[in-house]
Amino acid sequence: LTLSGTDTSRVLLITGDIEVAILDVAISGGNSDSGGGIYNTGALRLTNSIVSGNTASGYGGGIYNNAGTLTLTDSAISSNSADLGGGIFNETGTVTLTESALSGNTAGSGGGIYNSFGTLTITDSTVNGNTGDNGGGIYNNGAGDLTNSTISGNTATVAGGGIYNNYDSLTITDSTVNGNY
Repeated sequence: LTLSGTDTSRVLLITGDIEVAILDVAISGGNSDSGGGIYNTGALRLTNSIVSGNTASGYGGGIYNNAGTLTLTDSAISSNSADLGGGIFNETGTVTLTESALSGNTAGSGGGIYNSFGTLTITDSTVNGNTGDNGGGIYNNGAGDLTNSTISGNTATVAGGGIYNNYDSLTITDSTVNGNY
């Protein structure tokens, strides 16, 4: 199943005290000021799904997680673009990626993901081929934990090709960070 915004509107808006589970869905063609593919303030679980080809003029080309809970398992966030957080922009929320991939996303900062005062946990996942001015792969301005993951092939034009960690905590365990520029 593919859900598309036909390049004219956001694909999904999830707000309030709600839990949503999405399985085996492709979300593409979204276009909005924030959260081109998905705007989430609730509790969202994506499993075996793809968020690709979405655009935001502001935050979160693929997904804008605004004080919500976002859990991705066996999913891919690819080829999205935004001013901040090309793949995902997490603002004061909680994002957990397990066995997932962030690839080919583009943003001013946080090509793959921008974590703004939130909690980011990446396990058994890859962040590769993303581009941004700062933090080509990851821009972390919150609490981050990377375990058994690979951050590679990302590019930043200013600083932090793979990871730009801005004043907050980032723990990297049994992971590889290489080949970033």
